Amino acid sequence: MSGKRSSGYVKDNDIRYGLKVAYRDPKSSKVTGLQCRFCIAFGREEKVGSKHKVATTVQGWSHPFRYDNIENHLRNQHFGQWVLYQALESSSERASFFDDISVTFKNSIKAHFSSSFLGAKRQIVYNIEKDIVDTIVGDMMFNLED
Repeated sequence: MSGKRSSGYVKDNDIRYGLKVAYRDPKSSKVTGLQCRFCIAFGREEKVGSKHKVATTVQGWSHPFRYDNIENHLRNQHFGQWVLYQALESSSERASFFDDISVTFKNSIKAHFSSSFLGAKRQIVYNIEKDIVDTIVGDMMFNLED
């Protein structure tokens, strides 16, 4: 029986597999989570004749990373885009692959927040200054003359 094929974070694999750093350890700044940029930019591709609905979540992976699983995800969920991406030869072409294409999903709020990260508790925390709250609640919502 072979052991797990897990490894730590390898920065070069961001370009190789089209990954985005999603989470870092707050104390050490080590990468603890990655997301699929293909899911963010294009969504998942629909398989012809499939009985299942296409997932709309963004695929994420947590440390330790199994790059064989990441490649398997790309082959199965982004088969058309993955072939095009692999044909690109330079790192700069691969880096701009996701930026050059205008997509509706890319402009949605899901693209900017982690939507499906395995095992992670998701919280969105907003730090709003007191003056802003006072202005919105006090001046805009309550009118002393009413």
